[in-house]
Amino acid sequence: MGLLLGLLLLDHLTVVTYGHPILEAPESVTGPWKGDVNIPCTYGSLQGYTQVLVKWLVQRGLDPVTIFLRDSSGDHIQQAKYRGRLQVNHKVPGDVSLQLNTLEMDDRSHYTCEVTWQTPNGNQVVRDKIIELRVQKHSSKPLKAKTEAPTTMKSPLEATSTVNLIWNWTTEVDGYLGKTSAEPGKGLPVFSIVLIISLCCMVVFIMAYVMLCRKTSQQEHVYEVARLQAMTTPRIPGWARSTRSSPRSTMTMLTCCIQFPQIMSFWPPRTRTSAKNALLSQGLLI
Repeated sequence: MGLLLGLLLLDHLTVVTYGHPILEAPESVTGPWKGDVNIPCTYGSLQGYTQVLVKWLVQRGLDPVTIFLRDSSGDHIQQAKYRGRLQVNHKVPGDVSLQLNTLEMDDRSHYTCEVTWQTPNGNQVVRDKIIELRVQKHSSKPLKAKTEAPTTMKSPLEATSTVNLIWNWTTEVDGYLGKTSAEPGKGLPVFSIVLIISLCCMVVFIMAYVMLCRKTSQQEHVYEVARLQAMTTPRIPGWARSTRSSPRSTMTMLTCCIQFPQIMSFWPPRTRTSAKNALLSQGLLI
């Protein structure tokens, strides 16, 4: 019993003399989507303490999964998902920070930095820190603009309203009164679009109808003039068209032929019929 108490007292004196290494790491780190992030994890070197093991674990479900291991044989990446984009610092003593490149959204989780040392008396001391990694879906350009922007810069909503005030003036129907008002920042209502299309169709239809009516009216006018000319133009008998007499004699004969039936109207019916038959047989009467 006394020997056990002595060993405990010796261990306590060793701890008091040399102290224990303390890991330092933030509670959470935020990295950009498709970008790179550094998860800090450091400790101060103590005399007599030797680093023998470094682990990085990530929480998957209920149990943590080892993704990186550093021992006496070297560095080992335990998960294929992280190969080619995971590194742990080894150049600076006491710095075992994790560098993760090309972040994906499913990289969000709780990461554990775990370091094991060998104490001067041959024992091992293990310390760990849990860091939450957050992945924010934005590009580096908006981040730069946000960092360098002055404090008087307008918010995105105000900037959008200003642009719309200059370029996007529209009208909207105000209830059943048909009142319209020009307001900035509003898109053209569907009702206005339908109304404009309907008016354009009506204008085209009316123009086509007017042109068709004018063309039909002109054709009817030409036909009516031709019909009246045909009705008023006297028919020339065949014997008159075949003669080679002078124009004056031809007109005299035509006048006689036209007036002869009027003269025959004063004759007795029997005489008129005989004369008509005689003229018809000679081709002198149409």
